[in-house]
Amino acid sequence: MVSKLPRKQRERLEREELILEHAQRLLGRDGFQDFNLDELARAVEYSKGTLYLHFETKEDIALAVSTRVMEMRANLFERASAFNGSTRQRAAAIGYAARKFALEHPDHFCLQMMLKSNSFWEKSSPDRRRLHGIQTGRSFNFVNQIVTDAIVAGDLPPGTPAHVVTISLISTTIGSQVAGTEPDLQMLSGNGELSALMRLCQDRMCDGWQWRPLSTSSDWDYAAVESRIRAEIFTED
Repeated sequence: MVSKLPRKQRERLEREELILEHAQRLLGRDGFQDFNLDELARAVEYSKGTLYLHFETKEDIALAVSTRVMEMRANLFERASAFNGSTRQRAAAIGYAARKFALEHPDHFCLQMMLKSNSFWEKSSPDRRRLHGIQTGRSFNFVNQIVTDAIVAGDLPPGTPAHVVTISLISTTIGSQVAGTEPDLQMLSGNGELSALMRLCQDRMCDGWQWRPLSTSSDWDYAAVESRIRAEIFTED
C-alpha cells in the first residue's frame, strides 16, 4: 500500500498522480498536439523541470495518462470476469464493462488513436511502454480466459482460435465506439444510442462465432442478464 512506503517515495507517487490528473484533463480538452507542458506545470504548481523528473518526454506523460485510464478499464474487466454465469453471460458482463468504460471516458479513444503512430512510440520511454502493455494485456487476458473457457465448455465450436475471437470482440467494441461517436456515422446510422449500438455489435460478433446461446434464441434474455450484471457487479450504475 502507498501509505506504507517511505515518505519520499510516497510523496513522489502523490506528485506524479497529481501531474497525471491535470494532464488527463488538459489532454481531454486540448488533444495531444496542443497539450502544453508550461500550462501543466502551472496547474500542478511545480516547475517544468519537476515534470521532467517524473517523465522523460511529453509523450511519456500522454502514455502514462493512457496507462492510468487503461488500468481503470482492466479493473472493470476484472470485476466483470467474476460474474457468476455461463460463458456467454460472462462475456456479456465484459461487454457491459467495455460500454461503461466508453461512456465514462469518451476522450480516451482519441488519445489511443494518437498513440498508434510510430513517431509517438519512438519518443516514449521503454519503461512507460512496458507499463502500458501490462494494462493492455490485463484486459486482453480477462476476455481471452472467458473465450477459452467457452471452448472447453462446448459453448464455442471445437478448434475455435481463442485469441482470434478475443481480437475480433475487441475490434468490434472499438469499431462500434467509433461509429457511435463520429458525427457523420451517427447521422448515417440513425443516431442510435452508443451503448445499445455497442451491445448489438458485440452480440452479433459472438453469434457469428456460434457462441451459445445465440442472442436471437429463446434461451437468451439480455434484459435479465444485464439486470443481474448491474445488481451483482456494477452496483454503482
